[in-house]
Amino acid sequence: MRRVIHKLFWIWQLEKEQAWINEMASHGYSLEHAGRITFEFEETEPDKYIYKEIFLKGWGDSTENIKYFKFLEEMGIKVVCYINYPGTCWVYTRALKEDYPDGIELYSDIDSKINYQKVMAGYLIFVIAFTLFASLLNISIVVNYLLQYGMLMPLNIICAAVTSALCTAAVIATVKAFIKIGNLKKERKIHE
Repeated sequence: MRRVIHKLFWIWQLEKEQAWINEMASHGYSLEHAGRITFEFEETEPDKYIYKEIFLKGWGDSTENIKYFKFLEEMGIKVVCYINYPGTCWVYTRALKEDYPDGIELYSDIDSKINYQKVMAGYLIFVIAFTLFASLLNISIVVNYLLQYGMLMPLNIICAAVTSALCTAAVIATVKAFIKIGNLKKERKIHE
């Protein structure tokens, strides 16, 4: 039986989304397709699969990523689907839980983990720039309209508030990514 769920996760909530998908799998729902806010599950036996989400540079159908997907399949990890974003793709993978009881670890070495955090941070910086621009634009419209006509623009105030909140959340997520990068670099120095 197919089950479709609409749920929103922000780009910086990768781990939260992954935990939710794995929880669904523990209840007997295997992810078959994912969109930006749509998740399609198929009923299966509970705890059959384990899921891992990753970001990769380039489009999902790029030659380099297709080679990587084939490599994953050789390891028993299936690419369920991917979503293309500008310059990156968000990839949903799964494997049999009996083959990976401790979880799928695709970034096992420190340099790979650092590169992954850099990709996340780069994407978040793009989100910050876009939302900051949108927020400042809406604030300037509100101020300009107030000075010229003595009236407020409720829609622009709402847009400014929403984009400011998104910008703030993206800044916090970016700072966390850079902290992780710093911690991983310290860890690398310890192991050298």
